[in-house]
Amino acid sequence: MKSEETKNIGLRGITIADTRISMVDGENGRLFYRGYPIQQLAEQATFEEVICLLLNGHAPTAEDVRKVQNDLREYRQLPAEIYDILKLFKPSAAPMDVMQSMAAALAQFDPELQADNRQAAGRSCLRLIARFASAATAWQRIRTGAEPVRDLDDNSHAAAFLHGMWGRVPTPEETRLMDLLLVLHADHTFNASTFAVREVASTRANLYASVSAGVGALSGDLHGGANAKVMQMLLDIGEIDNVEPWILERIDSGQRIMGLGHAVYKTEDPRAGILRSVADKVLQRPEDRKWFELCLAVEKHGRAMLLTKKKLVLFPNVDFFSSPVLYGQGFPIDMFPVFFAVSRVSGWCAHFLEEHFAEAQPKPALYRPEASYTGRMCGKRDGCSWPEMDSRGLDSAD
Repeated sequence: MKSEETKNIGLRGITIADTRISMVDGENGRLFYRGYPIQQLAEQATFEEVICLLLNGHAPTAEDVRKVQNDLREYRQLPAEIYDILKLFKPSAAPMDVMQSMAAALAQFDPELQADNRQAAGRSCLRLIARFASAATAWQRIRTGAEPVRDLDDNSHAAAFLHGMWGRVPTPEETRLMDLLLVLHADHTFNASTFAVREVASTRANLYASVSAGVGALSGDLHGGANAKVMQMLLDIGEIDNVEPWILERIDSGQRIMGLGHAVYKTEDPRAGILRSVADKVLQRPEDRKWFELCLAVEKHGRAMLLTKKKLVLFPNVDFFSSPVLYGQGFPIDMFPVFFAVSRVSGWCAHFLEEHFAEAQPKPALYRPEASYTGRMCGKRDGCSWPEMDSRGLDSAD
């Protein structure tokens, strides 16, 4: 039985496995992918390079990157049956529910699904990364009555994603911005969705079943769904003058201020610092600038009022400034978590490979946490017993 100190804390502070994929230093606000600081990757790496790094464990060569680009281009064309499946969903369906279904449905179109070697599993990862993004854009088009873009022959994953979403080829500036956003969201050690992927993978379930579980976990408001909640918060506040009374009402009613605080970071999330600068640079149109300035006001007053009233020292997380950036790029709010998943599937795949092929030592075990049962124990001595039934399955008293 677990001690009181380790129960009901959401596994915080409990080390459950080794990993070589990413590291979060919450005390000092640092994030590393395979040992490389996120600031360096955000400035210098493309998303394809990050995919190579996460899946293969080392910085890629130019040939590595060309191969991944070519593989993603080849794999991103969806099977015709996937379009038929997407058309079965109601337009009102939650996009993350659709994408959880897609992650599982894509399994039947992977010719190497049952292969049990790392090379084949790596190719399956690239198929899933490519097709998951294509399915996301196809769903956005289908639900709005537009025809999906089926021939996404773009050189970069970011450009193909935007092309599929918008139905037009993005500009180099738009592509670079999306590429940066994908890099920043690619992995974040054992967060809730990655833990879900690894827990399912530990049963020796296949890649697609494991990632489907991750999509489900990411959909929650306290995880990937938080970026949509941040934008909804900004829309609810509306104007700078409304910031202080809105925050005061939230605090007094015991509700969260979305985008402030993190389960791991005790200082600012390094991705938030990068995105603050990005938002300041790209949100220049008056209709977009409004949301950035509103973010700054919520950060300033929210942190001050939480410290005064709750003695909480909270900093912005990755969702806080990514939301107005995505909104400024024309993404529907309910597609914000889908964007997150399109990026994070690369990290989930890396964790699946590590779980299945024991990159970290010792080999991960089947995840099986304990629980402390606090319900009643029934028996005649305890005053409760199973009701007697007659032969028709009805209570004998009847």
